[in-house]
Amino acid sequence: MTRSLLLLAACLCASVTTANADTPRDRTVAAIEAAGCVVDGTNVNDVLDGLALSDDEFRVIGEGLVAEGLADVSQMGVFRLTTPGCTATAQTPKERTITAIEAAGCTVDRSNINEIRDGLALSDDDFRVIGEELMAEGLASVSEAGAFMLNTPNCN
Repeated sequence: MTRSLLLLAACLCASVTTANADTPRDRTVAAIEAAGCVVDGTNVNDVLDGLALSDDEFRVIGEGLVAEGLADVSQMGVFRLTTPGCTATAQTPKERTITAIEAAGCTVDRSNINEIRDGLALSDDDFRVIGEELMAEGLASVSEAGAFMLNTPNCN
């Protein structure tokens, strides 16, 4: 019963929409959650456009969320929320890895491995183990040139 109530509370907190949020911080959190809990170079303008905040105001709010432990920023500048609304629906590391590689064109090689790994926040060992699992499951292979290629339905 307690778990159900906690999950319900998390869902209710996550359902706050940008339009109904009271403060700029609340609107920012709601907008980032609506954008999939991640802000990077591909969606930062879309997230900012709906908030009516300056870049500096957005940065200050982001720094506050990081200081509170509600977000983190990768070395590549990917801002990821870790609020209850984001962690309640979070994918497993393996699912996140598949999604990230699919988004990168289904191939990991020297040109994109650092960017992909940085956005996933996985250690070298964790990334390697996931890759080995995917190959063992027939969902990935390594080319003669050494590129790691997904064979998922989204990549065929």
